[in-house]
Order: sequence, then structure tokens, then C-alpha cells
Amino acid sequence: MNALLLQFLGLARRYLFATVCFALFLVLGVADYFLWQRRAELAEQNERIRLEGEAMLLSLNGHARILAQTATIDEALAYISKNLVSEADLAGNLDYFYQIEKNAKIRLSNLSQLSSQPSGDEEAYRAIPFSLRLTGPYPQILAFLHELETGPRLLRVKNYRFSQTDPSVADALSLDLTIEMLGRP
Repeated sequence: MNALLLQFLGLARRYLFATVCFALFLVLGVADYFLWQRRAELAEQNERIRLEGEAMLLSLNGHARILAQTATIDEALAYISKNLVSEADLAGNLDYFYQIEKNAKIRLSNLSQLSSQPSGDEEAYRAIPFSLRLTGPYPQILAFLHELETGPRLLRVKNYRFSQTDPSVADALSLDLTIEMLGRP
């Protein structure tokens, strides 16, 4: 073995240029192998980042639409919060109906705020019930209902009873309503 190594070293000294080229070939081949491996890793990472960027760009394209929708939702929530009824403000609650009575030119013969059902502590809203009795002609009762329906307060009609109070008088109509208004607990 030792003789073979001496013979190889002798050839390497005799053909020095070829030996340097061969050694350089081996070193560069190993370096090339590692560089190709690194290049494949970087290409894979680049493709993943490109896909993430495209997804982000799509979400940024919808950003203005999302901001507009958020602003609309904020406006609606502010409108609802501004028009909530407070259960403790009895005078203000009843005054709301008296204002509608005046606008519709009808007579409220009975108006009362009923006691509401107890709600949980974590509930943000409460249904506050009211009982009303209207008397007057049909167009004025419709005007009152229209004012209730298009007014700023959010309400739901629970029960109603429409009747004629005096059969001899054509305009003697009565409407009994039970409604619930959205309010704060």
C-alpha cells in the first residue's frame, strides 16, 4: 500500500497541473452539490412566501370594503345605542308616546309601562313592555301606528286588539296594544 501511495505522489509531482485541476474539480463538485441543495431550499421557501404574499394582496384589495362595512356597522350600533329606552326613565318613556299622540292627533286613553322580565347580568339589552289604548278615527290610528313603526325606537308589537267602541258612531274605534321596546337593563 505504501508503494502505491509513493507511486501516486510521484505522478502528482510529475503532473502538477493535472493534480491541481483534479483537486479543484473535486472541491468545486462538492461545493456545487451543497449549493444546489441550498438553491432548492430557497426556491421552495420563495414559493411559499410568494403564495402568502398573494393571499395578503387579496385581503388588502378587500380592505377598503371591509373598512366601509365596519363603519356602517358602527353607525348602526351608535344609532341603536342612542335610541335605547331606559327602564328607569318612566317620564321620558311615556313622553315618547305622548309626542306621537300629538303628531297623529289621536287620544291615548291608557298608557302604562309594564314590569319587565328579569334578565341576566351579561345581557346587553332588555325588552321593556308597554300597554296602550288608542281611541279615534281609523286614519289617525294608522298615523299613530306609522309613527311607531318609522320612529327611532326599536319595538315589537306583542298583542293587539282592534275594536269599535260605539257601533252608532263610525269613527269610534279603539286599539289596544302591548309592545316591547328595546332598552338597557
